[in-house]
Amino acid sequence: MEMKKIDFDKKLLYVLLLPLFFLLHGINENYGLIPGKTLLKLSLLYIGVTVFVVVISLLLLRKSSKAVVFSFYFLSVFFLFGAFHDFLKSSLHNSFFVSYSFLIPLIAITTGVLFISIRKRKNNGSSSMRYFYYLVITFVVLELATLIYNGVTNKALDNNILGSDINLRFKDGVTKTRKPDIYFIVFDGYTSSQCLKEEFNYDNSEIDSMLIAHNFFLSRSSKSNYNLTAFSLSSTWNLNYLRSGLEQKIVTSKGLLQAINTFKKNQLVKFLNREGYAFKNYGCLDIENFPTMTTSYFDGLEYRQIDNQTFSSRIWKDIGWNFTTRNILTGKFRVPKSYTKSKYYHLYRNTFNLDGLINELNTRSDTPKFIYAHIMLPHEPFYLDSAGNMTSDTAIISQKFSFKEGYLAQLKYSNTLLKKIIPFISKKSNTEKVVIIQGDHGYRDYDESVSKEKQFMNLNTYYFSDGDYNNLYEGISPVNSFRVILNKYFSQSFPLLKDSSIFLVNQKNAL
Repeated sequence: MEMKKIDFDKKLLYVLLLPLFFLLHGINENYGLIPGKTLLKLSLLYIGVTVFVVVISLLLLRKSSKAVVFSFYFLSVFFLFGAFHDFLKSSLHNSFFVSYSFLIPLIAITTGVLFISIRKRKNNGSSSMRYFYYLVITFVVLELATLIYNGVTNKALDNNILGSDINLRFKDGVTKTRKPDIYFIVFDGYTSSQCLKEEFNYDNSEIDSMLIAHNFFLSRSSKSNYNLTAFSLSSTWNLNYLRSGLEQKIVTSKGLLQAINTFKKNQLVKFLNREGYAFKNYGCLDIENFPTMTTSYFDGLEYRQIDNQTFSSRIWKDIGWNFTTRNILTGKFRVPKSYTKSKYYHLYRNTFNLDGLINELNTRSDTPKFIYAHIMLPHEPFYLDSAGNMTSDTAIISQKFSFKEGYLAQLKYSNTLLKKIIPFISKKSNTEKVVIIQGDHGYRDYDESVSKEKQFMNLNTYYFSDGDYNNLYEGISPVNSFRVILNKYFSQSFPLLKDSSIFLVNQKNAL
């Protein structure tokens, strides 16, 4: 029996307006935050999805006039689900009608009924589709106009969350035969010894004593200025507080991208670059012109910022982990390959950054250098025990352990690393040396009964090879760290800011 020929209607091309609108809207919503290579990758993906849906619709419905109706519906659900779901959540809050238990069956039934209806219908409904064509064309034109407006008004400047009212005026640095080598070392989430004693019943005096014995200045009552990494580092490296109004607000993934952007284009590196410094980035975030030597800790965030609005990605993000980490028939937890790959790269990044730091501490260069090293410890995930051995993958995935126990174990292991690098730091050299070792924030996973200020209590210690700590003081916070250093070594005259802590609400699924 001869198969009926599939006709083709140019109206199918209108379907391509849906991914175009979706991408343009994503660009405008996140203007200046999404790299070109990410947009290219997304464009190819969405064109591929659209072509696939159209081809399947043609094969099943045999008529392009019917295929275009079904494709339009299906792709509208695919691209607009995230926005629709967010609207429902804001309107209905925790209602059953917002849950996937209701929405997925509803969408499945609606899709099935619509497909059968279109297939049986004699009238192809092409005239009624004109309204949707014109509507999408209008949306695309509006997004294009918005894109042009954003470019003309330089809307990307809004992504710098320092705000327009902050303008540091750097004087030309002091001329020296040799400027100090500067090392900025972060142990992510490392809390203060005081907090360890009060909340973990752990005595960390061995590390404090070792720091003092090697002539470090230790700010025992230090508190970070922010409780989230990208915001904390942005403030520290810009020598200033961030834009007002962030307090108590939920930090979305867009807000996180803005903080990362603010760190990337920080004022400290621009100044030191003018002073002839060489940079090495063993960090977790990129710096403009100095990307990390490994993959950024937040790698892929720009991609997800747009793609998480699609139906498939939203479902995967919210409930997909149930199917990758648990056997839906037996209920037993399992270790997916993606988890294993992520774990080993996480551990590799820490090892690479630590080895790079130690190598730089043992290497003298002809030009002054600035070394940024970031160790993702004792911060979660809790892959390691106190001896640095790997913990049970199943226990981590199923979260059948105490977060405080996991944190304390990795803090003890972090201490073995500190014991390893402190002697290298204090080793005598002909070159002046400035070293900061900080926790960008403290431990954060307390219950509601614990004061929020505990999240800010952090390790904060300094090493100046000349031993002159007259400009440092007990309780100094990271926002003043480089103000002191630039005043001392580069003849700047920045006033010290009030040491304050700004609490940001961590949206877990965004960060």
